[in-house]
Amino acid sequence: MTAPAVAYAQTDPREEDRKQLRALLTEVEAAISSLDIDRFLKSTDPEATITWQNGEVSRGAAAIRTYHQRMVGTASPVVKKFTTKATLGAPAVFYGPEVAVAYGTNADHYDLVGGLDFDLNANWSTTVYKRGGQWKVAALHFSTNLFDNALLNRAERSNWYFAAGGFVLGLILLWVIARVRRRKTS
Repeated sequence: MTAPAVAYAQTDPREEDRKQLRALLTEVEAAISSLDIDRFLKSTDPEATITWQNGEVSRGAAAIRTYHQRMVGTASPVVKKFTTKATLGAPAVFYGPEVAVAYGTNADHYDLVGGLDFDLNANWSTTVYKRGGQWKVAALHFSTNLFDNALLNRAERSNWYFAAGGFVLGLILLWVIARVRRRKTS
C-alpha cells in the first residue's frame, strides 16, 4: 500500500510583483499600439533608454518623445499605424527586491505612410525597477532577426519580380530588333 501524496502549496514570494509586471507589460503594449506617447511615458523612468526596431536609441523622456514625434506625429511621419502583441518568454528574473529583467517576443504590424504594410516577429527585453511600490521601465530593447524578416523577404521577392520582368522585357526588345533588321534586309 502506498502513502497518499501530500500536496504542498507552491507559493512564489514574488507573485504580487509578477502580477504587477504582467500589468505593466499589458499597459506598455496598449500604449505602444495606440501610439499614445504620454501613456507610454507614464510606464517608464524619466531617464529610460529605449532601443527601437530601427536600431535608434532614445535616452530620456524628451528623446523618446522626439523619436515618437518624428516617426508618427509630424507632418510627414513614417508610420501611419502600428500594433504589437507582446508575449512573455519566461518569468522575470529578480535582482534583489527592486530590479527585474524580462524578455519575450512581439508580433508587430506596421502600416507605413508610403503604403507598405507588413508583419514583423521580433524580440524584446526589458529591465524594470520598483520604487515607491511601483514598477517602471528603465530600459527596453526591441530587435528582429537580421537575416530572416518580413522586409528582407519582401525585398528578395521584389528582386525576383524585377529579374523576371527584365528578362521578359529583354526578350521583347530582342524580338523587336530582329523584326526591324529583317525589314531592312528585305
